[in-house]
Amino acid sequence: MKIVSVINYKGGVGKTTVTSNLSAELAWRGYNVLMIDLDPQTNLTFSFVRPDDWQKSLAETKTIKQAFDSLIDGSSFDINSLIIKPSRVSERLNGKGKLDLISSHLGPINVDLDLATLLAGANMKQSKKNFLKVHRRLADGMCASGQHISRTEPSR
Repeated sequence: MKIVSVINYKGGVGKTTVTSNLSAELAWRGYNVLMIDLDPQTNLTFSFVRPDDWQKSLAETKTIKQAFDSLIDGSSFDINSLIIKPSRVSERLNGKGKLDLISSHLGPINVDLDLATLLAGANMKQSKKNFLKVHRRLADGMCASGQHISRTEPSR
């Protein structure tokens, strides 16, 4: 498994365009691709799913927000339940590859604050423990889907 991240802290530099086109091309070449849209503007999601379809069938039940919410409230969650197959692309691949998506949500802008609050501790030991708890939940969810995440610790 290879992981490609497209990251730049400046807006308007083409991250969504590069990600959507690179993903579609890799799927066209026969690769199995999973896109995870973490941008609260949901532009990558809307590149593959019509906004009205997203609002009707995905917004409340199948977005990354559900995974973040479960981390924050400590409930169990299967990340695989969020994976969708955008039909507009899948039908054009003719069985060559696979293009899946975990949709973003317009609400995760507040998740950063919630996760920071969860990770914050009275001391470094508690902060490290909270970090590992969140990381373990993410790793366990990804490993259940056949993905592998190496466990790391925050630097001191």
